[in-house]
Amino acid sequence: MKGRTISLILALTALLALSACGSYKERTLDYLGKRPTTGPFFKEDNTPMVELNYKAGDEISYQLEESLPPGSPITVTMFRLRGSTLQTDFAKVLTEQVASRIGQKGFAIVADSSRFPMAALDEDLPPPEKCVLAGAYSVGKQQIFVTAAVSTVADGEILGAWDWTVPLNSKTKSLLPIKEDPDIYPMVNTSGPMEKKDSAQHLHYAPDQLHTQPGFEQDIMN
Repeated sequence: MKGRTISLILALTALLALSACGSYKERTLDYLGKRPTTGPFFKEDNTPMVELNYKAGDEISYQLEESLPPGSPITVTMFRLRGSTLQTDFAKVLTEQVASRIGQKGFAIVADSSRFPMAALDEDLPPPEKCVLAGAYSVGKQQIFVTAAVSTVADGEILGAWDWTVPLNSKTKSLLPIKEDPDIYPMVNTSGPMEKKDSAQHLHYAPDQLHTQPGFEQDIMN
């Protein structure tokens, strides 16, 4: 009798163990193939660069409609990296897209304004004004800060200008030799405290606060 009782207890224990294992297995399978409920800590901004640059071209064009005489030729200067003479692929794409958009809006983007007719299109209209499109940018921790302006060649009067930001993501980084070139540094230090011997390399990259006009550097045309 005692032996049968022990056998019965062992059988019941084994049955309960198998039931628990099956239930645990089912609960485990419920989570297989499911995505985690938490997302990445930093979500990369993948806004297309062309959309942002075209919007800048639109804003400058709106201003030119009010201030630029019809038929005025606009030459284009490569946008520059503030504090550096380095010409990057980012600057080339940036310049081309802004200039292209202004041209799409009906303004005369030309390679050589000296060959462009400067006579007024109508006797009631002012004569065309030779202008230049120029710009500058700085690389920040998560964004690239850009300024562009169309100014007259004769006296440097700004007829249209715009400030905007482009996300610093994998696509824009590929146009900026940040890893390869020691002259490219973010404006914000992301690698911890700087040693004294390295601080001089970073100081030249920040905009000059004593010679800065709102929205763009004073020497944007230089």
